[in-house]
Amino acid sequence: MGGKAGYAAPLITPEPIAPMLRRLLLLLALVGLTAAPAGANPLCPEGGPIRFAHYEFGLLYSADTGTGIDDEIQQELQRRSGCAFTVSLRPRARIWVDLQTGALDMAGSGIQTPARDAFAWFAHYVVEDNQVVLADTVPASVRDMADFLAQPRYRLGNVRSFSFSPYYDDQVAWLQRAGRLHTVSDTAALYRQFAQGRFQAFIASPFLSRHYFQRMGIPVPRRTEDWDPAPPTPSGLVMAKKRFSPAQAQAWQALVQGMLDDGTVLRIVGRYLGPKDAPAALYRPAR
Repeated sequence: MGGKAGYAAPLITPEPIAPMLRRLLLLLALVGLTAAPAGANPLCPEGGPIRFAHYEFGLLYSADTGTGIDDEIQQELQRRSGCAFTVSLRPRARIWVDLQTGALDMAGSGIQTPARDAFAWFAHYVVEDNQVVLADTVPASVRDMADFLAQPRYRLGNVRSFSFSPYYDDQVAWLQRAGRLHTVSDTAALYRQFAQGRFQAFIASPFLSRHYFQRMGIPVPRRTEDWDPAPPTPSGLVMAKKRFSPAQAQAWQALVQGMLDDGTVLRIVGRYLGPKDAPAALYRPAR
């Protein structure tokens, strides 16, 4: 839920280095859940179904179709875990509040930050890489943000209150002070006005831009470039600490890693981004 955050804290334990070790981690985590009643599924927290929330974000989840990468991930997690889920759609800001207060148990595609570590566990499965979408009228000589800033006639479009990364946010603030930021109220307006030529570039995640270009019938620009020197930010399953114990979170992390190992996440992402771009969107732990 956000872009490059400049934060890549470890999960509960270092990632195992082979599928056999990952299976062992899952087994050890399950054995550690000694508080579960006899016969109960140790992955499933007590107190009823897991409350899972989506947020509107293009290919990750679209309210128009009720489908997306996160929707398929959630269904696969439900199948593999055997736990009952209830699923809702909520605004991104509300999701973080509800996870913190205990009004929500899980969410998809969340970015890990030091503040969020206080109330949530994370199990990454994709990376979010905000990129600059350029109008075809922008010449090839504009190769980076410095080149763009040096051209007073170029304007950047932005949705009010959107945040991308420390680097991009600094550039957006500079353009705003210079009177070169074209601000709109919602994402659909951003794409519509870009097609109308009201501004020459905007920043977006491929998960969002692919969806809106297709949904709105807008020709895809020839250039979409990564001008942020920071690496992509891991994103994935978020679990509320009010509902999941450390051992349970460890077991869910191993479950997600198993979906990465066996190609399930790649197949899901490939259905939305295409087989060419899907591999670059997958989370790969540091070795």
